[in-house]
Parts: sequence; C-alpha cells; structure tokens
Amino acid sequence: MPSRKIPFDRITTRAGDEGNSTLYNGERRPKDDLVFHVLGDLDELNSFLGWVKAESQDLPYLKDLESLQLNLFRIGAEVATPPSDPRFHSLDLVTDQDITILETMEKKVLESIETPDRFVLPGGCPRSAQLDICRTICRRAERSLVSLIRTRGLQELVPCQRYLNRMSDYLYVLARYADKRWEYQKGEIE
Repeated sequence: MPSRKIPFDRITTRAGDEGNSTLYNGERRPKDDLVFHVLGDLDELNSFLGWVKAESQDLPYLKDLESLQLNLFRIGAEVATPPSDPRFHSLDLVTDQDITILETMEKKVLESIETPDRFVLPGGCPRSAQLDICRTICRRAERSLVSLIRTRGLQELVPCQRYLNRMSDYLYVLARYADKRWEYQKGEIE
C-alpha cells in the first residue's frame, strides 16, 4: 500500500470531543449508540486477527485470516451505513455465498485434524490462545449485531450476523488446528 503524509487535522478532527461520532452517510450519533458498539467490536476483532496474522507467518491458513479481516471491513461498512441511505445498496454486501466460502474454509481445516469432543481449555499454545481470544471477540461482535438488528429492525444485516456466527466456528477450529500443530512440533503426537 503506498504511503503518504496525512495532515494532522484529518486524524485529529476534534469532531468527537462532544461525545458524538459520524456514520458513513454523515449522520451524527452519540458515541455510545449501539451501532458504535458493534463497529468497535468489529474493529477489535480485526485488530486481534491482525495480531495473529503478524505472529503466524508459518500458518497455512494465513490468507484465510486476511479474507476474514477484509470481510469485517465489509460488515462494518454495512453497519455504518443506514439501509435507508442510497449508498447502502451500492456496498459490497455480505451474501450467502460469503458464508458458504467460510464454511468451506472451516471444512478444509476440519479435514486435517481430529477435534476434541469435550470443552477445550484455551491456552494449549500461544497461537491457539490468540485465536480463542479472536473467537470470543467474534461472539461478542455477533451479540452486539443481534441487538442492533432486533432493536432497530435491521433485517438487512442478518447475513452479516450469520457470517460472524460461522466465523467464530472457523476460529474455534483454527485454534484446535494450532493446538495440534504445536503438539506435533513438540513431538507429542505423530
């Protein structure tokens, strides 16, 4: 990505000093509005996925993590744009096809490991611990999004909620893959 100098006032606008923030369409809302809780959860999840990606250059599913990050941006755009705004329908909306792709990614990982049939105590290895943190943040983001959908009647966002639900499943499976890989590298399994 080419870099350029960004003027100070593009980053520090002071527009939020009164406790309000702006949606994509320019609408101002209080920073504690439910929509900003959802956006914050999505941002936190994306940042933690970036941490996993940065420390996991040897992980075979690295491109999948980046795909998840890009789709979180898409979900964020949908959440930040009221469906009544004409720009909403010009967004790259999350669809059933995206969910199918995510399910395919999960199946691919599942085919390469045996998963425990019991609750798993997080922390089998550093990478799985990171992925389990991502999974729990993803679940929180999904809960926030469900609240937004239900309280505001935003049925247009249901595919995003379903995507987050599948993403948390995928992150669980990927964490178990990381555990198995760790055990293999330590010589605990063959």
